[in-house]
Amino acid sequence: MKRRRFIANSSLVAAGTLILPQSILASEQDEFSSKRPIISERKFISSAVEDTIEKVKTVIQDEELAWMFENCFPNTLDTTIDFDIIDGKPDTFVITGDIDAMWLRDSTAQVWPYMPLISKDEKLKTLIRGLINRQVK
Repeated sequence: MKRRRFIANSSLVAAGTLILPQSILASEQDEFSSKRPIISERKFISSAVEDTIEKVKTVIQDEELAWMFENCFPNTLDTTIDFDIIDGKPDTFVITGDIDAMWLRDSTAQVWPYMPLISKDEKLKTLIRGLINRQVK
Protein backbone atom coordinates (compact mmCIF):
# COMPACT_ATOMS: atom_id res chain seq x y z
CA MET A 1 0.00 0.00 0.00
CA LYS A 2 2.83 2.43 0.86
CA ARG A 3 4.56 1.64 -2.42
CA ARG A 4 1.42 2.46 -4.42
CA ARG A 5 0.96 5.73 -2.58
CA PHE A 6 4.62 6.63 -3.19
CA ILE A 7 4.30 5.89 -6.91
CA ALA A 8 1.07 7.88 -7.19
CA ASN A 9 2.53 10.86 -5.32
CA SER A 10 5.74 10.76 -7.36
CA SER A 11 3.73 10.74 -10.57
CA LEU A 12 1.76 13.77 -9.43
CA VAL A 13 4.93 15.68 -8.59
CA ALA A 14 6.50 14.80 -11.95
CA ALA A 15 3.36 15.82 -13.82
CA GLY A 16 3.20 19.08 -11.86
CA THR A 17 6.70 20.07 -12.94
CA LEU A 18 5.73 19.54 -16.58
CA ILE A 19 2.69 21.79 -16.18
CA LEU A 20 4.49 24.66 -14.40
CA PRO A 21 5.49 27.52 -16.68
CA GLN A 22 9.22 27.75 -17.34
CA SER A 23 9.28 31.29 -15.90
CA ILE A 24 8.38 29.94 -12.46
CA LEU A 25 11.15 27.35 -12.62
CA ALA A 26 13.68 29.96 -13.80
CA SER A 27 12.82 32.31 -10.96
CA GLU A 28 13.67 29.54 -8.52
CA GLN A 29 17.20 29.57 -9.94
CA ASP A 30 17.73 33.10 -8.61
CA GLU A 31 17.76 34.49 -12.13
CA PHE A 32 20.85 32.52 -13.13
CA SER A 33 23.06 33.49 -10.19
CA SER A 34 26.57 32.09 -10.10
CA LYS A 35 26.94 28.63 -8.59
CA ARG A 36 30.74 28.85 -8.52
CA PRO A 37 32.57 28.73 -5.19
CA ILE A 38 33.37 32.14 -3.75
CA ILE A 39 36.76 33.40 -4.93
CA SER A 40 38.53 32.60 -1.65
CA GLU A 41 37.41 28.94 -1.92
CA ARG A 42 38.37 28.35 -5.55
CA LYS A 43 41.27 25.92 -5.99
CA PHE A 44 42.92 27.78 -8.88
CA ILE A 45 42.18 31.07 -10.66
CA SER A 46 43.27 31.88 -14.19
CA SER A 47 42.91 35.38 -15.58
CA ALA A 48 42.76 33.96 -19.13
CA VAL A 49 39.86 31.68 -18.17
CA GLU A 50 38.02 34.55 -16.47
CA ASP A 51 38.57 36.77 -19.54
CA THR A 52 37.32 34.00 -21.83
CA ILE A 53 34.17 33.57 -19.76
CA GLU A 54 33.37 37.28 -20.04
CA LYS A 55 34.12 37.32 -23.79
CA VAL A 56 32.05 34.21 -24.56
CA LYS A 57 29.11 35.38 -22.45
CA THR A 58 28.80 38.50 -24.62
CA VAL A 59 28.28 36.43 -27.79
CA ILE A 60 25.89 33.85 -26.34
CA GLN A 61 22.43 35.30 -26.80
CA ASP A 62 20.60 32.76 -24.64
CA GLU A 63 20.89 33.94 -21.02
CA GLU A 64 20.61 30.46 -19.55
CA LEU A 65 23.23 29.03 -21.90
CA ALA A 66 25.61 31.89 -21.03
CA TRP A 67 24.98 31.18 -17.33
CA MET A 68 25.73 27.48 -17.85
CA PHE A 69 29.00 28.30 -19.63
CA GLU A 70 30.03 30.69 -16.86
CA ASN A 71 29.49 27.98 -14.25
CA CYS A 72 30.74 24.93 -16.16
CA PHE A 73 33.83 26.09 -18.08
CA PRO A 74 35.91 26.97 -14.98
CA ASN A 75 34.62 24.08 -12.85
CA THR A 76 37.79 21.98 -13.08
CA LEU A 77 39.95 24.89 -11.94
CA ASP A 78 37.46 25.99 -9.29
CA THR A 79 36.93 22.61 -7.65
CA THR A 80 39.38 19.85 -8.61
CA ILE A 81 42.90 21.29 -8.69
CA ASP A 82 45.59 20.69 -6.09
CA PHE A 83 48.56 22.82 -7.17
CA ASP A 84 51.89 23.18 -5.38
CA ILE A 85 55.60 23.68 -6.01
CA ILE A 86 57.55 20.57 -4.99
CA ASP A 87 61.36 20.50 -5.17
CA GLY A 88 61.24 23.75 -7.17
CA LYS A 89 58.93 22.30 -9.83
CA PRO A 90 55.22 22.86 -10.34
CA ASP A 91 53.09 19.89 -9.30
CA THR A 92 49.41 19.63 -10.20
CA PHE A 93 47.01 16.92 -9.11
CA VAL A 94 43.57 16.93 -10.73
CA ILE A 95 40.89 15.17 -8.73
CA THR A 96 39.04 13.04 -11.27
CA GLY A 97 37.00 10.91 -8.90
CA ASP A 98 37.52 7.95 -11.14
CA ILE A 99 39.51 4.73 -11.21
CA ASP A 100 43.17 5.39 -10.36
CA ALA A 101 44.34 3.47 -13.43
CA MET A 102 42.47 5.98 -15.61
CA TRP A 103 43.92 9.08 -13.95
CA LEU A 104 46.41 9.94 -16.70
CA ARG A 105 43.68 10.01 -19.33
CA ASP A 106 41.09 11.72 -17.13
CA SER A 107 43.37 14.42 -15.71
CA THR A 108 44.43 15.35 -19.25
CA ALA A 109 40.80 15.47 -20.39
CA GLN A 110 39.90 17.73 -17.45
CA VAL A 111 42.39 20.45 -18.44
CA TRP A 112 42.17 20.04 -22.23
CA PRO A 113 39.66 22.95 -22.68
CA TYR A 114 42.21 25.35 -21.12
CA MET A 115 45.10 24.44 -23.45
CA PRO A 116 44.37 27.22 -26.01
CA LEU A 117 44.68 29.77 -23.18
CA ILE A 118 48.13 28.85 -21.82
CA SER A 119 49.91 31.33 -24.07
CA LYS A 120 47.81 34.10 -22.47
CA ASP A 121 48.31 33.14 -18.82
CA GLU A 122 51.68 32.16 -17.35
CA LYS A 123 50.00 30.90 -14.18
CA LEU A 124 47.79 28.54 -16.23
CA LYS A 125 50.82 27.40 -18.24
CA THR A 126 52.60 26.56 -14.97
CA LEU A 127 49.55 24.61 -13.81
CA ILE A 128 49.66 22.48 -16.99
CA ARG A 129 53.43 22.03 -16.61
CA GLY A 130 52.75 20.83 -13.07
CA LEU A 131 50.23 18.30 -14.34
CA ILE A 132 52.76 16.96 -16.83
CA ASN A 133 55.35 16.71 -14.04
CA ARG A 134 52.87 14.78 -11.87
CA GLN A 135 51.95 12.49 -14.75
CA VAL A 136 55.62 11.71 -15.40
CA LYS A 137 56.01 10.67 -11.76
